[in-house]
Parts: sequence; C-alpha cells; structure tokens
Amino acid sequence: MAVDGNAHERWQGRTASYDGGTWTYTREWLVQTTSAADRESVVSGATGLPSYGEPHPAPIAQPAYAKTIDYKQKSETPLGWIVSVKYTSERGKSDDNDDDATNDEILVSFASELYQQEIFADVYGDALLNSAGDYLIDPTPSREQSHLIATIKANLLSIPAWSVNLLNTVNSEDITIGGLSVAGGTAKLQRITVGERQYRETQAFYPFTIEIHINANGFLYEPMDAGFREKEGETSEFPSKPSARQQAKNDGDDLEPNTPILLDGKGKALADPTPENAKYLKFQIYPSEDFKALPGVS
Repeated sequence: MAVDGNAHERWQGRTASYDGGTWTYTREWLVQTTSAADRESVVSGATGLPSYGEPHPAPIAQPAYAKTIDYKQKSETPLGWIVSVKYTSERGKSDDNDDDATNDEILVSFASELYQQEIFADVYGDALLNSAGDYLIDPTPSREQSHLIATIKANLLSIPAWSVNLLNTVNSEDITIGGLSVAGGTAKLQRITVGERQYRETQAFYPFTIEIHINANGFLYEPMDAGFREKEGETSEFPSKPSARQQAKNDGDDLEPNTPILLDGKGKALADPTPENAKYLKFQIYPSEDFKALPGVS
C-alpha cells in the first residue's frame, strides 16, 4: 500500500477571495494510491503536498498560510484522492518552520474598559472638599474612567513560571506592546488564560491569552491625607520613639470631628484646609516586575 507517483495540482480547484480584511485561497491536488484500502495516512505522505502552515506560493497581497487540509476519496475510483488545502492571511508564520506552533505570529489587540474610580481631586489637582474644608465621604466621590487593555495571543510549549509570578504586578521599566510605548508603572498584568493542550503535527503546545491593563496615571494608591487622629508634639529628643497620637479636633474648638480631618502630610492637622493645600499620600500596592519575559512585549 503506497502512493502511486507524486501529487499533481489541479488547476480546476484554485480559488481566491477577499472580505476586506482577510485573503483566503484554495488549492487542490490529485493523489493516486496503489490499493483501495489506502487511507488518509497514506495519501498525506505524497510528495508535492504542502504542509500545515506552509506559505501560499503566489499571494495577491499579504502572505497567506495553509490552515486547513482536507482529504476526499474520488467517487470514480477508490484509488483516487482529492487533497484540498485552504490558505488564509489571518494569522501568519514568523518563518518556514511549519511544524512549530510557537512560530505563529504573536497577535496583539487593544480595547478600552469602563470602570468606577474613587477620586480625591479634580482635574486641576485640587482636593474635593465641601465649602467648610471638610473631606467628602458620603458618598465617596467617584467617576467613570476608562483604561486600555492589551490582549496578547501566543502559543507556548509549556506553562512558564511568569504565569504565576507576574500576575497582579506592574511593569518596572518602559516597555512596548504591539508598537505602543508604555511607561514604567503604568501596565498591570491582569489576566492569563491558558487553553487546553493542542498538537501541531507531533508537537504539543498551549494557546495563551494575556491581558495587560494600561493606565496612564499608573497604579499607585494616592488617597487624601486625612483621619480622626494627629501626631502629638515633637519627638526630636527621642528620634527612635514614635510620636504619640491624639484625637484630632476641629479648628478653633474642642469638639471631636465626625468626619476625617485633613492632615499636612506629616501627621498634623491642617490649620486651614483648602482644596489647594490638601496633601496626598502615595502607596505602591502592586509589586514591580520586568515584563519583557512576556510574549509580545519588548
């Protein structure tokens, strides 16, 4: 049981189409076998047939690659087979190593996401206070905000350590994603999806989808400096001893406040709080890591 000669391309099976974004092509080959018992496994070994992922020899525009290979036995004779190969420009190869799924083009797309953001200042950097200079907490001010999400799709041979170590971290250095420059501290690895194990010929691989959230303002937590207590006195005589804390008081009276009092950034109550002199704290709540280990990131 074997193939009788080489595969011969049939000009009758050539097609091409374009939908405004993707080119698709079809080519056909005739393969003769020596036994009616020969099956697809024998036909697939015919010399002259393209391999999965092989580039189309004469694309009209962008490169196209073999993505579907069909085998059909001819009705006229059990010794004849039609092999139909469909090509598409939708996803390309980085080289001609057709059997290596990790050589598939790394795809990057972007979309925005809307969310509610807690805010402490207006667009001019002035604190959101009422006319008496009190902190707004009921309700806590918020606004609709959008940030950009970069989605990266790639094939990997195994599950790398960064799929655990880099989750919920921000980029420590400037990076580039799909040609977009992203400053350090403004990208957060939000989600990783790993598909079921797949095979390309005999090679096992995993399809990865990676979501990176990009926020131009970064991911530091920067609340207004406010509270119900303030530091009491100076401790310069005993620098290793923490300052005592006392109940903060409203300016000019001894009443205990029922809303947080604005502080000066050093633990003391502001004498005359205004939107312009309010202070803000800054906390790094996500670890910083090098994102350049991620596929599609440079």
